[in-house]
Amino acid sequence: MILLNGASSSGKSTLAKALQRALDEPFLHVSSDQLVAAGMLPDRRDGSGPFAWWTQMRPRFFAGFHRCLPALADTGNDLIVEHVIEFQAWRDELSRLVAHLDVFLIGVHCDLDELDRRERSRGDRQIGEGRSHIEENLIHTFGPYDLEVDTTAGVSATLTESVLRAWRNRTPPRALSPAPPAE
Repeated sequence: MILLNGASSSGKSTLAKALQRALDEPFLHVSSDQLVAAGMLPDRRDGSGPFAWWTQMRPRFFAGFHRCLPALADTGNDLIVEHVIEFQAWRDELSRLVAHLDVFLIGVHCDLDELDRRERSRGDRQIGEGRSHIEENLIHTFGPYDLEVDTTAGVSATLTESVLRAWRNRTPPRALSPAPPAE
């Protein structure tokens, strides 16, 4: 599993698709946004913010998303997963759930002004969502990565190849390995 963690609009989908094309073997590309885009959930926004039901359902939705990842991998699928790991508890949960898997965790970084620009140009994100992932949720502070990349200038063939090279040369222990038990 190649797990991409970064703010909304940081370039995770673009990088995931580039990796998927460049890999010699087939990898499934998995993200919670794909589930939402497929119509799994009703529209989460009413123009003024999230619907009240989303606040209550969101923890269950992501707990299910986290649990589907090892289920897909355990049945023989290689995965490229994109995610916004918004809470330390999510990272801890993922670490426990995928402890038996070969997971390569990549931090996807992007300049805040570029995040804002991408959100405006996409038109399908709340402006400031990506910035809040960095400034409020502190998504890149919950632990180390196996690799960190900056996609401010986009996802080039050179960047994609550098990720693949690092992934192919990976050695344990990995960043998402569970913490050893306390003595």
